[in-house]
Amino acid sequence: MKPSPTTARPLPARELVRPGPRPEAPAVLYCFPHAGGAASAYRPWPAALPDRIEVVAVQLPGREHRIAEPPCVDPALIADAVRADVAAHGSRPYALFGHSMGALVAFEVARILSADDRLTGPALLAVSGMEHPGSGRPRPALSGLPDAELLAWVAGLGGSPAEALADPQLLEILLPVLRADLAWLEGYVPRPAPPLACPLSVFAGERDDRVALPGLEAWAGETRRTATVRRYPSGHFYPAEQLRLVCRDLADDLADALDTREAAR
Repeated sequence: MKPSPTTARPLPARELVRPGPRPEAPAVLYCFPHAGGAASAYRPWPAALPDRIEVVAVQLPGREHRIAEPPCVDPALIADAVRADVAAHGSRPYALFGHSMGALVAFEVARILSADDRLTGPALLAVSGMEHPGSGRPRPALSGLPDAELLAWVAGLGGSPAEALADPQLLEILLPVLRADLAWLEGYVPRPAPPLACPLSVFAGERDDRVALPGLEAWAGETRRTATVRRYPSGHFYPAEQLRLVCRDLADDLADALDTREAAR
């Protein structure tokens, strides 16, 4: 019996969410969340990006539709999901964007996929709100803080509504996820690897005191191509206030990267 069109379609990977599906778009942007964040952070992005880019948000375990799973961060498993998604959707060129913790996850995924002979590596890596991990600035030990101190730190970042931080039911869900993400960050040490073959775009808020310009510029050492640093007039969660400008710059960088790749063929 011939399968129906419904049953013939592959089930969507639980690791990936398409907030505004664009199956005909010629390029894909895989987006990685900040510590404690979820795929829903990228829900507004399709409306701010041109139709030629499809947004695919990475959903880590322990949040939203994966709430029943223990929280963890595993770049190898995420790379597997991205690899399978690229192959399942026609091997379109793709870029990776990660904010804060997500920048380091995207960086590791870019390295894994770039070393994989089964597919073409990313056309662009975009890292946001995160200094290069070898910049020398120590990361504060946050994952073991008492709840009140950890919540005060979160509030200081400005990314969570005050009502969410005061809701005991939401905190029961948020805090274990946040602690797991921060523990991964605290233990993260980049392994030696060759520079990437794709360009890098580096984004940050001008008023984000957790990142300094030298640490942003240090990302240039991770690519054989160009690295562009841009800062926007806001704090750590600058994309929420500057989304259209950020998406315009990101789309332009991806278009330039794809043009350069095509010209080199």
